[in-house]
Amino acid sequence: MQSIRTIANTFLAVAVVTFLLPACKKENNTPVNVVEVVPMGTVLASGSFVSNVHNTSGTVKVTQDGMGKKFLVFENFKTDNGPDLRVWLSPNNSASSYVQVGTLRAVSGNFSYELTPAINYSTNNRVLIWCEDFSVLFGHAVLQ
Repeated sequence: MQSIRTIANTFLAVAVVTFLLPACKKENNTPVNVVEVVPMGTVLASGSFVSNVHNTSGTVKVTQDGMGKKFLVFENFKTDNGPDLRVWLSPNNSASSYVQVGTLRAVSGNFSYELTPAINYSTNNRVLIWCEDFSVLFGHAVLQ
């Protein structure tokens, strides 16, 4: 009887490890590297990333093309991977208020986001790399 109980407990432990624990893990599905042709134009503001909870580096700038469109351009960007990373513009690092630009396109490389006319990058002059799932600020840059 004891051996049947031992086999059942072993089977249960294997089932938990095999099926349930992986389901608790968050996927880091942000692409590792991307190199896009970033839009050229007049630089309206720029800043350098600094690390907060995770190593983050590179530069970011707001550019305006000849048609009046504005872009948030990341160059030589690099941060750690994490689940559900977002790009936010905020007036502070606490993200008590923010405008979401989009999900982070990659954890390293050159890429950009088109800014809608409603986004005020002067008021929301901090570019935050924010982990939505865990409310963690990976890194930030101040646009000047």
